[in-house]
Amino acid sequence: MARVLLTLVAILAACLAVVAAPAVSLQPYRPKAVEFELAPAPGAAHRSAGGAVISAPLRAPRRFNLVGLSWRGRSHPQVSLRVRRDGGGWSRWASVGDGPDSGPDRGRERGGTTSTAPAWAGQADWVQYRLSRPAAGVRLHFLNTTGTATVADRARTAIRRAVSAAVLALVGPPSAHAQASEPEIMPRSAWGADQCPPRAKPDYGEVKVAFVHHTVTIDDYTSGDVPAMILGICRYHRNANGWNDIGYNFLVDKFGRIWEGRAGGVDEPVVGAQAQGYNAQSTGIANLGTYDSTPVTDAALDAMARLIRWKLPLSGAPTTGTVQLTSAGGASNRFPSGTKITVQRVSGHRDVDSTECPGSALYSQLAVLRDRVGSVEPRTPRTRIGVSLSPSVLTYGAATRLSGTLRTLKGPALPGAPVNVQMFSGGAWKTIASTTTRSDGSWSLQLEPSAKRILRAQFPGRPGYLASSSRQVVVQVRPEISLERSVARASVGRTPTIAGRIRPAKRTLTIVVERRVGRTARRVAALRVAVRNGRFRKSFRLPAPGLYRYRAVFAGDRAHLAASSAGVYVRAVASRGR
Repeated sequence: MARVLLTLVAILAACLAVVAAPAVSLQPYRPKAVEFELAPAPGAAHRSAGGAVISAPLRAPRRFNLVGLSWRGRSHPQVSLRVRRDGGGWSRWASVGDGPDSGPDRGRERGGTTSTAPAWAGQADWVQYRLSRPAAGVRLHFLNTTGTATVADRARTAIRRAVSAAVLALVGPPSAHAQASEPEIMPRSAWGADQCPPRAKPDYGEVKVAFVHHTVTIDDYTSGDVPAMILGICRYHRNANGWNDIGYNFLVDKFGRIWEGRAGGVDEPVVGAQAQGYNAQSTGIANLGTYDSTPVTDAALDAMARLIRWKLPLSGAPTTGTVQLTSAGGASNRFPSGTKITVQRVSGHRDVDSTECPGSALYSQLAVLRDRVGSVEPRTPRTRIGVSLSPSVLTYGAATRLSGTLRTLKGPALPGAPVNVQMFSGGAWKTIASTTTRSDGSWSLQLEPSAKRILRAQFPGRPGYLASSSRQVVVQVRPEISLERSVARASVGRTPTIAGRIRPAKRTLTIVVERRVGRTARRVAALRVAVRNGRFRKSFRLPAPGLYRYRAVFAGDRAHLAASSAGVYVRAVASRGR
């Protein structure tokens, strides 16, 4: 009985190890996003006395965190949604008619279909919609970005989050290095942008004004929800709306954190999809939350002020006064194409497009925001730091070289300037090496990364020159696997031993055994091997005469790429007397 219990415990431990494996990383565990849709059955909605269309309560195919609605045609009814969990009460009705509007991304209308803005629902199982007038072909688009879509998902996610928290607690929090001019901006990798890659390279314009937005939230959110919220918005913008990428250039949460939105570089004039007709002349900052009647937090106001105070002068624009823009038109634009309009350097989305965004409460706070931004003139030269990585894939123990050049935007190199190489880990950038530029502005550093690293180069700024950060680069590391045999030749029926070493140490790998038949090699065994302190050994009985090749194979994980050793050979010969 004791042996049976021990066996069951061992099996359970092995199963838990397999489930927990994706969370064993220096980066916080992030579940894979799940998307699904629901087309309400005919007759699922009815007309109210006032002419509005209200659906019956609809149970989603799986639990969801974010929801939006689309329909056929170009009409724009007012749309509201409410949600609830199994056994819970309904949320308030939330208007989802207002969202970012696109220029190059063709707006919310795509292929004869019109979409609402996405709404954060927290953890919900049911949804109900309300339209101000009928619409054909209604579909609901759902996303789950928190790993809770099914009961099985919820169990796996709970285990992986616990393991991830334990790993990060053992490693300890990284030290944050504040930048002199650039505010701390959480990069795209912090919210899982690898699950929402852009369809195409970014376009670049000119930043003359900062437009302030809000998103839609049916349910309140916690600090830990924010990455999942941004990933959900990106997936909705990209997949449901058919846009290139997330619409907003930046996002700000109620806790005062700034997040990088659309790809292309936080210090570049990236054209977003956030203010139709003006995307190539502006940057868009979205506040996570609905601010129709509730004002944004003091922390969020301070974060926006820091961002605008840096971003506008960086792009050659002052932070105060007015600026003239030229309308590029569009269905949501308040002004016909070609119209010259004058707006504040810090404006609300509703100032240029037909929308209630950023909500009446936040819109009334724009005067306070402008005061906090203050008056900053674009007198300090802007800098640009480049980075290249060679090689980008290397074997454990090998070195890679980062190099680049630091210049002002007008071209002159900056000699003798400090350059930091930073790694993103645990939600912040950490400086891991520093150097100084040469007389021609160039710099280089050699690193020996032990695992996958997300890196960037950063110029912290100095008197007379603004700080700048490079694009992100990723270095991938393959484990080093060596293999040796106990004999080169053995009789059929013998069990030669294969031993080896893997660096860095892993828990398991596979010995692949192949037998050469003519000019081809046929696999005869795949032996799972436990690794102890980086070393392993395994014996295999030779079943028939021939030449056998052994390879040690590591399947790869979040920290290291898949790897294979060189092959070693053992010839099996018939035993004497046979």
